[in-house]
Amino acid sequence: MKIKLLSVIIILFFTGILHAQSLNLRFSTYFYGWQRADSIGATGSEGKTMHLRGYQNLLLEVNKDKWSFNTLVQTEEDVIEKIDKGFNYRFYNLYIKGTNLFNALDLKLGRQYVFSGAGKGPIDGLYFKVKAGKNKEFQLTGYGGVLTPYDYTFKNYPKIKDNFMVGGQFSYYGVRNLFVGLSYMLKNRQMPSYYTLRLDTAFNTKEVLVELDSKSDMTAGLDFNYTYMMKHNFFGKAYYDLYRNKLYRGEFNARVRVMDNMNVSAGYTYREPQLSYNTIFWVFSYKRTHEVEGGLDYTLKNGMNIYAKVSDVIYDKTVDSLKNNSLKINVGFSHPSFGLSFVRYMGYSGESDGVNGYYQREIVKQTLSATAAVSFSRYYLGEFESDKVNSFSGLVGFTYRPSPQISIDAQGQFLFNRIYKLDSRFLIGINYWLFKKL
Repeated sequence: MKIKLLSVIIILFFTGILHAQSLNLRFSTYFYGWQRADSIGATGSEGKTMHLRGYQNLLLEVNKDKWSFNTLVQTEEDVIEKIDKGFNYRFYNLYIKGTNLFNALDLKLGRQYVFSGAGKGPIDGLYFKVKAGKNKEFQLTGYGGVLTPYDYTFKNYPKIKDNFMVGGQFSYYGVRNLFVGLSYMLKNRQMPSYYTLRLDTAFNTKEVLVELDSKSDMTAGLDFNYTYMMKHNFFGKAYYDLYRNKLYRGEFNARVRVMDNMNVSAGYTYREPQLSYNTIFWVFSYKRTHEVEGGLDYTLKNGMNIYAKVSDVIYDKTVDSLKNNSLKINVGFSHPSFGLSFVRYMGYSGESDGVNGYYQREIVKQTLSATAAVSFSRYYLGEFESDKVNSFSGLVGFTYRPSPQISIDAQGQFLFNRIYKLDSRFLIGINYWLFKKL
């Protein structure tokens, strides 16, 4: 099966290139190195190993008329000191796409990530969008296929009837700057079986096969987004679990421009754990949360944005009624070249303070640039801790572009805290981009 699938991929790849009108390719390779202690209590260089791991990413898009072939592949391998298998690959995308067919239809066939209201996730299957109306203001999307394996390979597929996702969304764009969508999703996943040791009636151990029941989700959703006078934005969503007859997520956000350079925002979010049908989690108690947030930001003439945000997460009533909420305060300023922010958490989720800053500069125009970032935080490890823990981390990096198509990156990272006196890592990589009309 895998040989047949690989053969189809190779044929589609070379057929697409030979008959393509344009080629868009991005390739990057990175090497990430670090040292770690493999023996508890080892001192000096004893028990320490040096690791070097390589990552490659390939994004390819081949176009001809209204059709395109798209893929996003990642490979990784251990260069020094093998971890796990030593080599892995992932196909995040691998599909054929048709755009505006018959002036009314878009479709994708293959591995893809679906974003369709309440339906989200990777599938190996079909996605389509039908556009109707004078200005194509009515749009209907549908999708269906087998769920992509967790490791994004092409093995360990269960039966389709036990491992699928189907759904759709109806969207309306009939009012200028308004989007309204109604969606539906049905997903079923069969967890893999496994062997384990169990005690029999005589208390002897024996190996048994554990076959788990399938998990199911069936949800419906409402999404909307409206922009008024190109200044004020209103966004909301509500997702409903049809198996449990419960709203598991609701959200509303508003952003209003009160002055030419000042915006005020406010929002409310309701969250409840989404528990799949036929799972053990139904027997446990859980907490729902309500989050209220607000903020403002002001942009100076030099492009600097000054902002302040406050949010409060309210939990179900707890034993200690004085600690059933968690407050977050975030203030700072940001600029395309530099920025600094302060964040503080208080209440039920713990107490911590953090300062984050970044700086980037173009040393040689369009050729060499540098980046630096630092982060300092103080927090309690547990409820009964009397002293806060300090943590300091940062990075320094350079990007060299010998040509518009090629860039070379180098970055060093470090961390100090109570557990690590010094944790240092390095990353180096090369990126190549090509766009060509054939």
